[in-house]
Amino acid sequence: METAPLSSLFRTLGDSLRLRLLHILSVEELTVSEIVRVLELPQSTVSRHLKALRERGLLADRPVGSATFYRASLAAELGNGDTLLRDTLAAMLRETPLPPADRARLEQVLALREAEGGEFFDRMAHLWDALREACFGPTFHLEAFLHLLPAPWRVADLGTGTGYLLPALGRRFRKVIGVDRSASMLELAGRRVAATGLTNIELRVGELEGRLPLRAGEIDLAVAMILLHHLHDVAAALRSIHRALKPGGRLLLVEILPHENEAFRARMADRRPGIDPDQMRRWLTEAGMREIERWDYPFDAHPEHELAPLPGLYGMTAVKG
Repeated sequence: METAPLSSLFRTLGDSLRLRLLHILSVEELTVSEIVRVLELPQSTVSRHLKALRERGLLADRPVGSATFYRASLAAELGNGDTLLRDTLAAMLRETPLPPADRARLEQVLALREAEGGEFFDRMAHLWDALREACFGPTFHLEAFLHLLPAPWRVADLGTGTGYLLPALGRRFRKVIGVDRSASMLELAGRRVAATGLTNIELRVGELEGRLPLRAGEIDLAVAMILLHHLHDVAAALRSIHRALKPGGRLLLVEILPHENEAFRARMADRRPGIDPDQMRRWLTEAGMREIERWDYPFDAHPEHELAPLPGLYGMTAVKG
């Protein structure tokens, strides 16, 4: 066994202040300023002892912004022959309570850290949603829910338009097909897809009524988001979707509730002022869909909107029988 590493380790640990510091950092990771408050020592003294412990491999650090957190790191260095000593030291630190004064000051420091964090969130409460959206986009939390669905699925986004959903779908599912009858919409969708670098997304132009540009049994999931009220023959579209689904495949749709807002209908070029959910259920059943479930979205007429009152929404899921 080499004695040099052991001698160095014993010299480092021979200082009672370093042992005290290591003990505290085995309980909680702290910044230099927090260590100063716990030990009630000058920062220069704390920094000097941190340097000695780190050089001997007894500390690990974790940068967080402009701060650095330190914690005890007692894993043995391969080939240094000090495994038993380090393991013994780690066990002793775990089993030995901190001195009451150090424990009390540590708890005060942690309470202050928690309070400062709470004050930050109190200050940012009215800006928090906008801040998160600016950093991560408006749908990152919703995209997480896609991971509850099987990745091997083949998914069709019907009436994909500019392809708003395609990147999120493409990051989860093996194959995604965006279908729309508007070449101009698909051109924009193509740019959106190209910007992601995803290669598992395909765009197809075609009518949504009658025969979709999908093979029989090609897809596991069809998505129709605020689409069907644009169509002349919804029943025919649902039959075509049924044909494209695999046995046991699913349809997810969101639709507009019936309304009398003619300004909204005209602006959105809707063929229908919404679709009655009971009628939608009948059409789904006639198309061969089963296990039909419905939910309503919380209604908000958005009185400030130029097209107010806006219509409500509902959603449905169904399974190919």
